[in-house]
Amino acid sequence: MKIKTGFLILFCGVLSIGQTFSYQPTEEEQQELTTLKSQLREAISGDDIALWNLYAQARDLEIGIQAPEKLNYKLQHLRDYLLTILDDKKELLKRDAKDKKSEFLALYQGSGVASAEPLSENCIGRYPTLDAMSFAYDFPTSLSIAIWYRETSCGFYLPKNGNGPFQIISKQYGNGSLDRALFEQTIKDFLEFSKKKIERYNSKNPETPIRLGYDSINYKDLYKFAGLYNGLSGGTVYGEIGPANPKYFLEKVPGDRENGKKNGLFLQVLKVLEWEVK
Repeated sequence: MKIKTGFLILFCGVLSIGQTFSYQPTEEEQQELTTLKSQLREAISGDDIALWNLYAQARDLEIGIQAPEKLNYKLQHLRDYLLTILDDKKELLKRDAKDKKSEFLALYQGSGVASAEPLSENCIGRYPTLDAMSFAYDFPTSLSIAIWYRETSCGFYLPKNGNGPFQIISKQYGNGSLDRALFEQTIKDFLEFSKKKIERYNSKNPETPIRLGYDSINYKDLYKFAGLYNGLSGGTVYGEIGPANPKYFLEKVPGDRENGKKNGLFLQVLKVLEWEVK
């Protein structure tokens, strides 16, 4: 991202020079902005993580600095331009995947979806951010939310153990209150951590790789991922892996675990999918 973020650094550095005045854009300045947008589109082509990062920078710079109207005007246009690209790409993929999600839900309607705990406002209240970042990293939004739910009940706070909302034991975030910037950092860390787990498994199991993406989800790979994230049954990363504690994945599913206290990872994924396709 160093080259790509350089566009924004140079952009802001140049525009910060000058006096504060009521800004009326000239045709030349409008053309400069059009040229910059074109350069940015080329730089982020095919790189949705870079697209998200640049959008977040433009958004935070526009909100966070006391700057001339000229700078804020251009930052606002840049922010909106990047957000439009992000939303258009995401919504196109989401529309294309809606039928697949509905089919997956129909396949597992007997798994206890109707009797599962309802989605809390906490879990869907931050949906736009989790959805945009999951798209950028090509990861199922429903799984991102389900992990957050299983680990901290979708809590918007920093747990006392310091491992954050997604309980990544290799990270330390402190404890107490949580703001947007830190929450987005914890999502980024979760997504990168999860993708590395999957990449490691796939490198050792090229014949049976985990295939989970923003627009693709399946039971077998969800079960494998639960093992990678929560602890492996048998302690091995080879073959048909699963969680050491099946309750993490299957809690409240009809059968031996239907009297659980909260939705297992699988049911929570289904509940989010159900909400998404409505």
